[in-house]
Amino acid sequence: MRIPNVLLKSVGFVSRFEPEEDGARIQFGGTAFIVGVHTDERSGLAHIVTAKHVAEAIEPAEAVIAMNAKDGLPLYLRSGSQRWFYHPTEADSVDVAVLPFGSPRFREYDISWIPEEIFATDQRIEKFDIGLGDELVIIGLFTRFFGRKQLVPLVRSGNIAMMSKEKLPTQGFGDMEVYLAEGRSIGGLSGSPVFVRNTVKTPMQTADGGPAYMSGLGTFHLLGLMHGHWDLPVSFSPLEQREAVNMGVSIVVPAKKILETLYHPDLVKMRKEFVEGLNKEEGLKADAAFKDIA
Repeated sequence: MRIPNVLLKSVGFVSRFEPEEDGARIQFGGTAFIVGVHTDERSGLAHIVTAKHVAEAIEPAEAVIAMNAKDGLPLYLRSGSQRWFYHPTEADSVDVAVLPFGSPRFREYDISWIPEEIFATDQRIEKFDIGLGDELVIIGLFTRFFGRKQLVPLVRSGNIAMMSKEKLPTQGFGDMEVYLAEGRSIGGLSGSPVFVRNTVKTPMQTADGGPAYMSGLGTFHLLGLMHGHWDLPVSFSPLEQREAVNMGVSIVVPAKKILETLYHPDLVKMRKEFVEGLNKEEGLKADAAFKDIA
């Protein structure tokens, strides 16, 4: 399955900012992706999303998010004093972190952002009949090689393995509302966007006139965010722990949890104040972070 370039351009790589005498030390450890949140019917603001455990591993230091520029070279965005936003009510069990994306060089980036319309909410999952076995695509960082002159993302594929209505026990975040994916998660993919393509069935007819169906791949949806591989919680026995090694099962944080974090009351207030500030200055063009996502 060919992956559209627009999806490949939605990711960046995350590092801690570590100043040195001759510059800064960059050691990528996770993935982030760009999403657009509506401020009105036509426009929206860009945000950077990654896993909470990636952001917490950097704090209190600054984060550096690297993304490719239109000239073919990477640009490095420092988070500065801007804090990460976590889930407003379930921060202990939702592995999501959000950072408002503002940069005077925004137009120089060769990036695309994921609109909230394609988030696989419960309603969208029901509408498109997304379920077990549907094909997944994970786009993120390969820590062993990510490009020398231009950032190069890694693409991995898999399938939805479980969509339980119950919370699953996990290591580090307790019981989580998650999906399980058939496919290994490796270091660097934490925070990666996970896309799913729903199965499309076309009615056909057999040679003897009987009913039949041809299956194919539908459109892309953002299923969620890559948390990492599934480990048994420490409460399980040592024998069970040994049996859990290399299961090849990954944990995906549902897109609705990302959406709930993007609508954190403080973020909503920040977006509102930003737009009101723009409207007060007659004829002022939108800031670099204010983009049309229609």
